Amino acid sequence: MYTLLVNLALFFIHDFFVSVSYIEYDDQRNAIEAHKKIFFDDFEKTLKKQFLNEDFDILKSNQVLVDDYIRDYLTNNIEFVINDKQYDFEYLGHEYEDGIINCYFEINKIKKIKKIKIKDTSLFETFEGQENLIYFKANQKLTTIRLKDPILFHEIIIK
Repeated sequence: MYTLLVNLALFFIHDFFVSVSYIEYDDQRNAIEAHKKIFFDDFEKTLKKQFLNEDFDILKSNQVLVDDYIRDYLTNNIEFVINDKQYDFEYLGHEYEDGIINCYFEINKIKKIKKIKIKDTSLFETFEGQENLIYFKANQKLTTIRLKDPILFHEIIIK
């Protein structure tokens, strides 16, 4: 009985590490639009570690530096392969809202998607048990991806 209570207590005090991305193919613009939500404190801890800057404050540091850190971090941790071709995305910026850092980026000049592979290793190096949820929408169809393994791509076939 004691072991059960200890296990239950540990379950409820264990932190949950997750980011959520909303990615949509806009066939009118021929673009993939992305919005990634990351808990403020988790992201700040990761960026401090990544850039070896303990004085970094995601809300109070120079915003050019913050954008540079976020752009570099996301570029090194998110990959897209569309129709068997690797694409880089353009980082558009970020905003802070209610404990969340919202990051915006896009890929332009995508005329048609037959398949897309997405890899997101964000925060895996900092938090054991990290999960990255991705909601991908194309052709009025929504696909949900739950990434728990930092080395794998997830492929979506578009019909």
